[in-house]
Order: sequence, then C-alpha cells, then structure tokens
Amino acid sequence: MAAKVRTAAKAGSGTARAPRTVRAKRSTRRETEAEILATAYALGAALHRVGAVDATTMRDLAGLCLPPRPDYDSAEVRRIRAAARMSQPVFARLLGVDKSAVAQWERGVKRPSGPVARLLEVLDPKRSEASPIVRIQREMSSAA
Repeated sequence: MAAKVRTAAKAGSGTARAPRTVRAKRSTRRETEAEILATAYALGAALHRVGAVDATTMRDLAGLCLPPRPDYDSAEVRRIRAAARMSQPVFARLLGVDKSAVAQWERGVKRPSGPVARLLEVLDPKRSEASPIVRIQREMSSAA
C-alpha cells in the first residue's frame, strides 16, 4: 500500500510540472503570433504607402493585427498606478471601475480584463511606445 502512495505522490508532482511547460509553450506561441501579425501589418502598411491597398482595407488589417490584451498581475497594476501618481479611488475613477476593483487587482484577488486591460496597456509607461493604439495612430497619420 505504501508503494501506491509513493506512486500517487510522484504522479501528483508530475502533474504540477505540466502547467509550467504549457505556459512556456503559450508564451512562445504568443510571441510567434505577435511576430507574424507585426510582419503582416508591416507588409500591409508598405502596400498602402505605394497605393496597392486602400485606407479601408488598411483599417481592417489594423483591427486584425491587434495583439492580444495583456494579462496584468497585481504588481504591474500597482506599478502603473504608481507611475500615474494616483490613489486607488482616483485611478478607479479614471478607468471607470469601482475602487474595490483596483484594490482587488492589487491584492491579486482578481485580474483586470476586457477594456480595462487595454486602458492599462495605454497607461503603462513601459508599453506606451509599443501600444497598439499609438502604432495605429502613427500608421494612419503617415498614410493620410
């Protein structure tokens, strides 16, 4: 019976390692997808500059090539709020959420999702130049 317990413990520890491998594959997959989308967007922008692609098609391409929303953890939310030099209630009001939501994000109870994750991406000083909104605005202004 003791051998069965050891085997179960080994099997249990093996399953704990599996998600790490999956996460590594997901991040590699996301990086590959982001690289492919950036290449497609750059190709579309080049075709737009020479007149082979119209503005409507370029807008559609820009919408398709948006990267996935970032997944912010508690430390990142705290860092962004600190960089904005705002209290939790003021930051919550800026984002259009309840102040308890910001507190929960910063404690790690919940994670920001949906439009709030995009807003955090725009507000994030580390990602401001790489923001999809900034990128699209630059491309559209250079196309005009």
